[in-house]
Amino acid sequence: MELKNIEAFLMVVEKGSFSAAAEALYISQPTISVRIQQLESGLNCTLFERENGKKTKLTSSGLKVYPYFHEAIQFIEKGQNILKEEPIQPQKIKITCMNHMGVEIMPEILRILYDRFPGFEFPLEIRSAEQIVEEIKGGDIDIGFAYVQSEEKHPNLSVIKVADEQNLLVCSPEHPFTTFNKVVPSDLENERIIIYNREFVTTKIIERFLEKNQLKEYKEVEINNVGWLKMMVRKGLGIAFLQEIVVKEELKSGKLKKVELTKSLPSTPIYLYLHSDLPNELKDTIIQTSKRIFV
Repeated sequence: MELKNIEAFLMVVEKGSFSAAAEALYISQPTISVRIQQLESGLNCTLFERENGKKTKLTSSGLKVYPYFHEAIQFIEKGQNILKEEPIQPQKIKITCMNHMGVEIMPEILRILYDRFPGFEFPLEIRSAEQIVEEIKGGDIDIGFAYVQSEEKHPNLSVIKVADEQNLLVCSPEHPFTTFNKVVPSDLENERIIIYNREFVTTKIIERFLEKNQLKEYKEVEINNVGWLKMMVRKGLGIAFLQEIVVKEELKSGKLKKVELTKSLPSTPIYLYLHSDLPNELKDTIIQTSKRIFV
């Protein structure tokens, strides 16, 4: 049973005659007659009869099949039209973190998300810790990594501690500290310490550590770019306290060296912020991936 024959049948019903149906379909009257005959042959019945020798009228068989053929054509047309509609835009899940953290962890996190959730887009924004908390609360961001924990609970927000990231003291491979078994905090008095942003959580943690260990005065240079900071340490222009994940590749390649201290450095807590509307599978994936990265 061919679709063109059903279309011809429905057009004859609509127009009331074979000639009018042929004109509407831009075919000849003999052609439409052939299509009706083929349909009747397939159904083994007569679909039309002449009324008063002129007007075309449905037979009882034609009346029975008409509503089904009519509905079938409507469904076919809907199927064709749906493809003409605007394609559904993929759902966007906005992620944010601080610049230097993003450089180290975002490629791996995005790789997993792209692979497991192909129907989503994950635009990435760079924000300060304070902005991250506020924007997730306001619903502008869906996922955020920060070093600070929100002081107040929010109904649309889940806060998960994913790691206590170890802080390290690093120097260039040529620095005298590389020959020391262990360095005491007082040995840092004559060193130039390069810090990243005085308002940064880790910077404040290290400052409290140094003060607690009676190192209140020391040379200090502030650099608000982690890449530049690491380059200055590699060139022997100073030493720096940095998170392990930030210098992992440089330590592995030998471009930087870890300085062992007699006092253990405090760690920096890392929190994952998730909006409550996120799919549970996505939440579980990013929690597990984050914890694995920071191990």
